[in-house]
Amino acid sequence: MTANAVSDNNSEIVVSGRDMFGAPFTEKARLLFLDKAEFSFSLFRPISEHQALQVSFEPERTNYCVEGLVTKVKIRLDGMQTVEMRVISGKR
Repeated sequence: MTANAVSDNNSEIVVSGRDMFGAPFTEKARLLFLDKAEFSFSLFRPISEHQALQVSFEPERTNYCVEGLVTKVKIRLDGMQTVEMRVISGKR
């Protein structure tokens, strides 16, 4: 994944996988940071570190999906979480 995979760091992404209780989910999230091999986003759904998730980046004209591994979860006072992920694989 390249740093220009999305137009800006406040882009909306779609995160899916299983939450910390094992229930499947799909949730829209806000991208906070994007680098070549890792990124972070805000998420409401409670998830755990070391779990795999799928993320769809949906800029104006293309779909870019990645599978990644959650490396860190920070609980925030507003009830959201900041989730850091490492990219495992990606496809268009």
